[in-house]
Amino acid sequence: MTRRALALLAVVAAALVVAGCGGGGLGGDAIQTVQTAPDRDPAPEISVPALDGGGTVTLDDRDRPVILNFWASWCEPCTREMPALVEFATVHPELDVVGIAVNDRPADSRRFAEEIGIPFELGVDRSGDVAADFNVQGLPVTVVIDAEGRVASVFPGEIDREQLDAFAQQLGT
Repeated sequence: MTRRALALLAVVAAALVVAGCGGGGLGGDAIQTVQTAPDRDPAPEISVPALDGGGTVTLDDRDRPVILNFWASWCEPCTREMPALVEFATVHPELDVVGIAVNDRPADSRRFAEEIGIPFELGVDRSGDVAADFNVQGLPVTVVIDAEGRVASVFPGEIDREQLDAFAQQLGT
């Protein structure tokens, strides 16, 4: 791993520790921007069981940006932000929204997903290994991945619709 990648991971880790479950995103009311393309590192590969039990969730073979959200049904900020993600996914079909339930009982995750009516792809990371690959230290965390599979931004804490729309605009969608 390059020094730049290690430095980026260290900054993200520190931000995530500060945000944790229940913390807001960084920067208060400021809109977070995506990194410029040359500064983006490849997203870690993921392969987790689909929440509905039908196969696996991966980032492979996607040719458009992905909004990857790490969440859990027991995390209050995660449950508060989910309606914004659901609405965003509906309004922005040109993006893939993917949710990964971390350290959560699948039955609880499924129940929550059904109650909210989550329309996007959901996976289960029971062990927290995938979250660790993305250096997630607390929940929720939203990772913006460009169409080339590179991490464009990491947003620790509860995300809102305004920030999601800003990421979509910055990615040119």
